[in-house]
Amino acid sequence: MEDLITRLKALSSAEDFLNFFGIAYEERVVHVNRLHILKRFYQYLHRAEGLAGLDDVALFRHYRAFLSQAYQDFV
Repeated sequence: MEDLITRLKALSSAEDFLNFFGIAYEERVVHVNRLHILKRFYQYLHRAEGLAGLDDVALFRHYRAFLSQAYQDFV
């Protein structure tokens, strides 16, 4: 898990996160809502349970789903 977390710490923008997780996005949506998308993503992460024991692959899938949902909330 530490490898994934380390890689995530290097990301800074909503576009960085979306690209890292391979989520297609519309630039106009992200441009207007970038901070809101990241805030919602972190809210989903903080509410999630059972992530502590997951390996990097499973954790990546969960994080990707949370970010995808956060983006879709603003589409």
